[in-house]
Order: sequence, then structure tokens, then C-alpha cells
Amino acid sequence: MLAGFGATAEAGPNGADVKAALVRCAEVTYPTPLAGCGDDPLTAGRVEIHKNGDVAATLTGALANASYDLVLHGANASATLPIAVVTTDTLGNGAFRGSSVFDMSQAGIVALTLGRNGSVEFVAGFSGERELEAGLVPCGAINTPAPLASCGTDAFKSGKAEVEEGDVKVDLSADPNMTYGVVFRGLGGGADVPLGTLTTDKRGRGSLKVENVVGEDVVGAGNVVLQRDGFDQFITGFQSTRKRPAIVARFQVGLLRCADVNTLAPLAGCGFDQLNKGEAIIDDKGDVSVHLMGAVARSTYEVVFVGADGTTEVSVGMLTTNPAGNGQVIVRDFFPVGARGVGHVIVKRDGVDQFVTGFAVSR
Repeated sequence: MLAGFGATAEAGPNGADVKAALVRCAEVTYPTPLAGCGDDPLTAGRVEIHKNGDVAATLTGALANASYDLVLHGANASATLPIAVVTTDTLGNGAFRGSSVFDMSQAGIVALTLGRNGSVEFVAGFSGERELEAGLVPCGAINTPAPLASCGTDAFKSGKAEVEEGDVKVDLSADPNMTYGVVFRGLGGGADVPLGTLTTDKRGRGSLKVENVVGEDVVGAGNVVLQRDGFDQFITGFQSTRKRPAIVARFQVGLLRCADVNTLAPLAGCGFDQLNKGEAIIDDKGDVSVHLMGAVARSTYEVVFVGADGTTEVSVGMLTTNPAGNGQVIVRDFFPVGARGVGHVIVKRDGVDQFVTGFAVSR
């Protein structure tokens, strides 16, 4: 199901990141085998989710020329969030790296799968030296793809858990003099496996190390959970602390003579004004600017925005050319914050379309 990695997987006010080996779903036996597994090969794999929201995954020796869906799961099997598609080459190797996949405060558990054709092929997990390391996150902070149930409200500063070479190690910084039951919760559900007890000292720090929980040849997948008073308090996972950058879709297109358009078909109702070159720009501040060079001298043109369906037309502004046929208009804040649009800019004279946004192939 899910996991990730970073230099040191740890959680707290500064977020949490995770790292984990990718293992074959069909080979998982701890704490219980998984259902719905495929039989694709895999030599090695890794998946990472960083506290800045970045995600990375690598596959080595998987099925050649295949496409795998990378999916984040919740505790409930019906809650899923597709992240990306990882495509392999002729050797079965593939990789994905995505920036700011998760937004600020999004948090999820270690439950990541890579699937194909309806079967789960690989999951985030551990096997021998191929470790699972993840920050601890307050249970109540998990919100992606869905919140968890039965969460407590204990204070939390930082923590992490590791499963490597069959040993489990947990570090916690929380309230002082608190005792937690530590369990391993399998990816496929079923009963929690008790691992031991962790008690914080007067500074709120505590740790637990349990050796030989599983053999070094055992393949496992799931989450470490810290419980108190019958509630899940902390769980392994990730938590993003960086706000996702705004999507900037800038419209910057050259202008053509309407009468010169020939692909896919000529346009109707065009004028025949001359034009050396022109450009229309709609930027991320909502400003619209149109520049003409070598149009008809001392003429007034109207700039309009036309929707992609061609039925809706909005007047943007007017421009007048100089004796050389050059002119421009800049209309500030024409489109409001939050506007998303698709369409064309058309420049008219005397109500007739003269210039339109488009492209011209010259070689």
C-alpha cells in the first residue's frame, strides 16, 4: 500500500517523511499474506514521500514495457488516491519523481501500492536490509485520502519508527510520563501484533527496540501504531508542510491574419488587413496585452476574447495603430483571481475579424 522516504524519516511540527522498500505483494507474509496480488517480477524498488510534498518511486527488474498505477490508500480499502503512473523500459526499470504532489497539512499512512490490470503487484514494505522508515504522525492529523477512526488526542512533538533486519525501533517525543502500547498493523488488515510498551520520561522522551520481530528473510508491510487509553494516538506516515505552488498557466500566443488560416480549415468572415507580426498575452495576474506590428496605419482595432466553443465573445479593449501600423493595448486585471479559461484572442476592425491567435509552420 503506501510508504515513502527521506534522509531521516521523522515527524512533528515540521512534518513527516517516509521511505520504504517496494516489495512484491505476493511475497508479503507478515503479519498476514495480502489478497489480490499479481505475479510480476521485481528485483528492487523504493518509494519516498517527503515532508515538502514531493514523491519519488523507482523500480528495477519489474515487468518490461509495463505501466503501474501508484496509489495511496487509507485504512479503509475503498479510500484511495491515485498519485502517478510509473512506466518501465525494456529492462523493466522505471522511475517517477513528482514535486509538490501533496499540499500543506496533507497526511497519510504507510499504505502505497503499485498495480496493473486490476492486481496489486508491489507494496511499500520491508525485507531484511530493505528497510521501512517513517515518521510518526498524530492519528487525528491523517486526512489523505481519508481520516482515520478511533483516534486519541495526546500531545505530540516528534517521532519515528524503523523496521530493518527484523528489528523494530520506535522513538517518541511527547508528553512526559506516558505509557503507550506499540503494535504493528498489517497492510491487509487483521489483528494488530503487539510489539511492546514505550514509556516517556520526565522530558517526554521514550524509545522502544524489539529485536528479531521477524526473520531477515520475511517480507512485511503495514504500520507501527502507538496506542493509549483504547485509542490510536500516533501512526507511521507522512505529513506535508509546504504549500503547493499555484498552477501558472500563461497564455502567450502569436497573432495571424485571419485570412491566412488554412489548418484544419479556412476561417469564414475574415478581413484582409496586413500584419507583420503580433502577439496576445494573458498572464497569471489576469492582465491581457495585445501587440501589433505592421497592421493598417492609424486604425482602431477591437480586442475580444472568444470561448473555445466559439459562441461566447467578450470585449477586452481597443487599440489604435501609429503611422507605422504598430499599436498595443494592456488591460490590467481583466480576468479575476481564480479564473480558468480556454479560448482565443481575436482582433477586429469595423466588426470584421482581422487577426487571430494561432501558429504558423515556417520550415
